[in-house]
Amino acid sequence: MTIMRSTVLSFLLLSLWGGAAALAAWVVCRLLRRAHAPSRFLCWLWLAVGLRFVLPFGIPLALPRPQNTQLAEAADTVQALTQPELTAPDLPAMVPAAPAAPAPWYTTLTVWHLLAAVWAVGVALLAVRAVWGYLRLSRQVALACKTPDGCFSGPCVPAPFTLGLLRPRIYLPSGLDGSARDAVILHERTHIRRGDPLTKPLFYAVACLHWFNPLAWLAFREFERDMEAACDEAAVRDQSPAARSAYCESILRFAMQGRGVPGSLAFGQGSAKTRIVHLLHYRRLGAGAMVVCAVVIAASMTACMMQPTLQDTPATGETAATPETAQPEETPAPTAAPEVVSAAVSQLPLLEDPDNSPLFIDPVPDYKYISRFKNNSHRGDDLHAAPGTDVLAAADGVVVQAAEHYSWGNFVVIDHGTNGEGYSWRTLYAHLQSYTVEVGQHVIQGQIIGYVGSTGRTTGNQCHFEVYVDNTLTSPRWFTAYHGEGDHAEPTDEERQELIDHCVAAKADNAFSALDTALDGQGAQAVVFSLPLVLSDDVRMSSTFAQNHTGVDLAAPEGTTVLAAADGTVTEYDYNEDDGYYLVLYHGMDDGTSWQTRYSHLGSVKVQVGQQVVQGQEIAACGSTGASTGPHLHWEVLKNSEPVDPQTVCELLSTL
Repeated sequence: MTIMRSTVLSFLLLSLWGGAAALAAWVVCRLLRRAHAPSRFLCWLWLAVGLRFVLPFGIPLALPRPQNTQLAEAADTVQALTQPELTAPDLPAMVPAAPAAPAPWYTTLTVWHLLAAVWAVGVALLAVRAVWGYLRLSRQVALACKTPDGCFSGPCVPAPFTLGLLRPRIYLPSGLDGSARDAVILHERTHIRRGDPLTKPLFYAVACLHWFNPLAWLAFREFERDMEAACDEAAVRDQSPAARSAYCESILRFAMQGRGVPGSLAFGQGSAKTRIVHLLHYRRLGAGAMVVCAVVIAASMTACMMQPTLQDTPATGETAATPETAQPEETPAPTAAPEVVSAAVSQLPLLEDPDNSPLFIDPVPDYKYISRFKNNSHRGDDLHAAPGTDVLAAADGVVVQAAEHYSWGNFVVIDHGTNGEGYSWRTLYAHLQSYTVEVGQHVIQGQIIGYVGSTGRTTGNQCHFEVYVDNTLTSPRWFTAYHGEGDHAEPTDEERQELIDHCVAAKADNAFSALDTALDGQGAQAVVFSLPLVLSDDVRMSSTFAQNHTGVDLAAPEGTTVLAAADGTVTEYDYNEDDGYYLVLYHGMDDGTSWQTRYSHLGSVKVQVGQQVVQGQEIAACGSTGASTGPHLHWEVLKNSEPVDPQTVCELLSTL
């Protein structure tokens, strides 16, 4: 879904830029026509517009980042729409292998696939129509005979036209002779000399790709009009008034017949009135006027190819805004958690504690502006800098990935090992112009690993920097010694707690050991269940256990990590219409009592049938598959294969 969403949105954005260029070119062309600018100049401008519709890149145009917070957030939203969210599975070494059981193909369809299918059908219909018209016309004039002047003529030819892509031929109707014939031949040979038999179909193909955009068809029609006008100008240049009059009579004669030969360069195409009026008022411009027109066209073509990007620094003023004021970051709200987990706050790896965490340096010492980490909406810090700026290894480690990605561009991943507390650390550096390391290479802190660039899906030159703690995405701000004022901040107790919940959930001690001790020897279960979800402010209990509801529903955002509630073995993984994707874990026997847990409506699964798991291990991600009204986890606890209220065996459910 991520790739399809990104592709559709990127194409829509490309069509938007092309439409804007077409609208601007239309205004410029209207003004230049009034000044009697040569039509061949206007054709070059429309060709630039056609390129803008198909080229995903352009000439960078740096625009100042708005000082207004709302406008700045809107600009970041545009960036987020064209840059898909990249989840942990994009880094294979960071997550367990995907399950072997394939998912039904129809369950992966989204609205983005529907939009892509509608677009593809439209393009296919227009392509079939064009090919059919071309083949039909080719068969119609197959019996035309070659004339001494190299043209083809016969009763089967309704009007003068040129047909063919690589080897175009001029077809003339029978009875066309004299000065009119000479003018028509000059017109059509001008088409061939300028490459119009190939350029026009290519421009038509561009319009077909953007068939839903009326501005694409406007650009094609205007290009076709100016193309015919340019050939008309060539045909009557240096001709007498009488010759011009005869040429205009030929246009009137074949005005209707030319519209009946689609897919070709017909002499009668276009508005006969417009062409005749243009020829009657046509005059050659002087050298000075030609230079002015050429400069205007060149400037307009350059403007069409511009690719606006946000400036690395905030907008200038009497008082320059700092990164913090340009893009304020809200302080995360405290996360509710039981007291037994709060005792682990001191175990959080901090920058100031080298025994617990690597001392990350700034990977781009000469950065100009930071776009902050915003959880899944923006997965890291963007360090904006000039292209070619050195990108440094934030800490000692080993390169585990150095490759090209459709979204990250050129990127590098460094494994910094596991510290004394058991926390693993990785960093990612994306959108690099190029990288200087290879997989398996040992690097030291401060070593050059690449250079700032704009590869992949990005809006400017930057290094996208991500930090993973125990394979969990974490804000780099707390662990990196950025040089800017306010760029590094020590977390508050509440923020430390939130990081504990997200980063070390799989490593946390059993929070239910006291409960286990209390139940020991009382005939209750020895299996102690923990919460099956990583705690956050967005996790809540939406439905409780009841006679007609055999578990609890825990509402959570799509993609929220699902954890094994206890040690066990994966015994079942499947899909059905009610539960969607679901997992079953078997937790063993206790004094003749068997225990199982069931996890339903999953979005993805990280384990396989037969795999051993430990309490707190990531096994899946929340979704909304099956008979579901929204993203959530349906969790069941089975005692001797019969469902029991999960709240009786997991007291922390009462805190949700």
